[in-house]
Amino acid sequence: MNYSTKIKWSFISSIIASILWVIGDVFVAGFDVNPADYPLFSETYANELDVNLAVLMLEGSTNRLMFGGLIASMSAFLFLPGVWLAFQYFKDQTKPYAWITYFVLIISVVLMPLGHSDFYYSGELFKAIYHTDPVAHPYLLEMSRGFTKVLYIAWGTAIIVLLAGWLMFSILVFMNKTKLPRWAGLLSPVFLTIFQLPIRMALPQSELRGYLISAGFNLSYLIFFILLAILFRKQLQEVEK
Repeated sequence: MNYSTKIKWSFISSIIASILWVIGDVFVAGFDVNPADYPLFSETYANELDVNLAVLMLEGSTNRLMFGGLIASMSAFLFLPGVWLAFQYFKDQTKPYAWITYFVLIISVVLMPLGHSDFYYSGELFKAIYHTDPVAHPYLLEMSRGFTKVLYIAWGTAIIVLLAGWLMFSILVFMNKTKLPRWAGLLSPVFLTIFQLPIRMALPQSELRGYLISAGFNLSYLIFFILLAILFRKQLQEVEK
C-alpha cells in the first residue's frame, strides 16, 4: 500500500469513526432534561446523587442506551489512523514533541470506550431507582455512587487526556512545527468545540441542544477531519513525490 493510499483510507477511517461516535453520543446521552420534572431525584434524593446525571437518561429505552454505548465503544479503534494522520503533519517526526503528542493521542483513543459505555450502565441504574419501590432505594443509591465515581474517573480521564493531546497539537501548529499554516491550529477539535459553545447557549431547551451537548466533541472531530481532507490532504500526498 503506497503512502497516498494510506492517507486516503486514514481519512475515511477517521471520518467514519467520528460519525459513529456522534451517533453513539446522541443515542446514549442526547437528552436535554429539566431536573425539576423528576422530583424524586431533584428534591428527595438531591443530596445523595448527581442530579443532572441521574435524570439525563431516564427517558432513554434500554435498547437505545445499549446501542449508543456499543456503536461508539466498538468503533474507537477507527480513530487510530486519524492520530497517525496528525503525526504525519509534523515537519520533524523524530523530535520529542512530535512523538509525545502522538503517544498522548493514542492513549486518548484507548481510554475513550470505557468512559463512553459507562453512561449506559449508569443510565440503567438510575432508571431502576426511579421505577422501583423505595425500600430498594438505599442499596441502589449506594450502587449509584460507585457507578458515578467510575464514570467520572473513566470519562474525565479520557476527556482530559484527549483535550491535552489536541491542545498540544494546536500549540505546535501555532509554533510552526507542522506542515500546516499557523491559523490551522484553530481547527483542532479543542477549538472547534469551544466555537460551538455560543450556539449551545443560544439554543432553547430542546432535543437539538441535547444532541449538540452530548456529541459536541465528536462533531468537532468530524469537522476537523473533513477540513483536513479538503484543505490539507495534498500536503501529505506531496511527501510521496
